[in-house]
Amino acid sequence: MRTLPVARTVVLAAVAVTVGLVAGCAARPQPGQQARPAGTALATVASPPGASGVTDRDSIFGMAFNGPSLTFTGGSLYLTWQPTVQPYPPHVTMSRVDPATGVIRASNTFSPGILSAPLYAAGSLWMTDAPVSVGGLLLLRLDPRTLMVTGELSAGVHSLSSTGTGGHVAFAGGSIWVDGGGQLVRVSPRTVTAELTIPQPGADSADLAASPGGDTLIVTSADSGDGVIQRRDPVTGALLASHPTLGVVAPLIGGVSNAGAWVREPTGMLGYVERFAARSMTPQKETRVEGSNGISADVWDGALWVRNQAAGPAQNYCADPATGRRLATLPVPDLARDYVLTVHARTLFYSAPDGDGFAIRKVPVPAPCE
Repeated sequence: MRTLPVARTVVLAAVAVTVGLVAGCAARPQPGQQARPAGTALATVASPPGASGVTDRDSIFGMAFNGPSLTFTGGSLYLTWQPTVQPYPPHVTMSRVDPATGVIRASNTFSPGILSAPLYAAGSLWMTDAPVSVGGLLLLRLDPRTLMVTGELSAGVHSLSSTGTGGHVAFAGGSIWVDGGGQLVRVSPRTVTAELTIPQPGADSADLAASPGGDTLIVTSADSGDGVIQRRDPVTGALLASHPTLGVVAPLIGGVSNAGAWVREPTGMLGYVERFAARSMTPQKETRVEGSNGISADVWDGALWVRNQAAGPAQNYCADPATGRRLATLPVPDLARDYVLTVHARTLFYSAPDGDGFAIRKVPVPAPCE
């Protein structure tokens, strides 16, 4: 097996599993100009093939990576990983991957910073970035196939770095929504310009997500852990319902439907996952599961996937996304060391320790989870 020169990084469990970390910023192309890739400063050149240790002939299933994260969005699989660990935050590469073969189809290496998981919406890929060179929060629009940056917007004066993700993006009511530094911003997907800004005074962490159809927008924020989960109008951003929360950061959203939202809340050394009813924003009875501060719950491929590494079968399982009812234990070989990255098309992708890095492997999902 080919192994990249990587090193293991230790981070807080409640933060480490939240999203793929990517860094980068790029200039917005002018009319008639070719889209540019993200990189150092605001004028960049494309990363040459193999610059980050891989080429478009490599398969991710025959390699080891540092800090791998996988996201399925818009029918494509995207891998983010760190070709180096210094300086910190490190340069990070994002690749578009064939989910069947693992072959890398396109890659781009970004400058140091922290970026959210990618979201496909309105024909483009969207992310937020907190680049070291800028010192604020950027919303990036990328070509979903080439991963070249086609637009950017300053979305906040500072990043909400206590969540470890640098900001988040949702698509609701026909617009892009981003939780910038202490503000909620509605953005035109066509022009990448701010159309509406809603202050979130004192927020030092936040998250947001929308239902697949964009009809329900859920927003969380917190000031030193004293927070709130809200349902807001997907077009106007008006507050429709809310419920107080308490933890070390704002609740992190793992899945939204028109009926409810799953969140996870680290409370220190401990944590929990729970479903909130969308209409009232009140906790749904008997859905709360308590664990360590690394427990998480995400809705992927029509099922809820609860994960709490090293907690054994009791807290590593698939479940009914409406009720939280357990269906089957996660089918990874070692629940103490392996970690589920994402699920798509009845396939579970997970990482497993491999030398100084992590290998990416896949297995079929259990029949009860289909």
